[in-house]
Amino acid sequence: MRPQKGKQKLYDAAMRLFESRGYFATTVEQITVEAGVSKGLVYNYFKSKEELLAHLITETTEKMESVAGTLEDCQTIEESLNGFIDQFMSYLKTEKRFLKLQLTLMLMPELKSIVAPPQKARADALLKIVTDWFKQAGCDEPKNRARMFMAMIDGIALHYLSTYERYPLGTMKPQLMKAARNLCS
Repeated sequence: MRPQKGKQKLYDAAMRLFESRGYFATTVEQITVEAGVSKGLVYNYFKSKEELLAHLITETTEKMESVAGTLEDCQTIEESLNGFIDQFMSYLKTEKRFLKLQLTLMLMPELKSIVAPPQKARADALLKIVTDWFKQAGCDEPKNRARMFMAMIDGIALHYLSTYERYPLGTMKPQLMKAARNLCS
């Protein structure tokens, strides 16, 4: 088995089990059985179940940072905003299972030391990118405007992931585009 394939099997198995049984009820042995790998392979990659969880969250952070990078890739402000919102909504759809699990984990005080650092790093990186975007757009108070925009995005994500079973994610894009433009005026 190629090294990255084994690691991905562990990630996928851990995510399924954390979601279905809960983080604390899942053992490393159950993860290895679910992944179809030896227990020793887990310890080749991770010192503990906590470290496996931290790596899962870091992987999600890297994916979100690549979504945020779409704000930097486009020619015009309108194009970059449009591309970012498309990528963000796609990210919510493709990572929905893990993002829902992460929301649950965020609220567990026992896991704060594991979950909080990578989430803060993700939030800080995204805030910097969005702040830079508002600066490029010529907005005053770009950091405050970026925080407002991020709060809107977080609200949409929260509603989509946990509040409403059939949240109208697709219809939110024009509203979000309009709100972002209004933040610049």
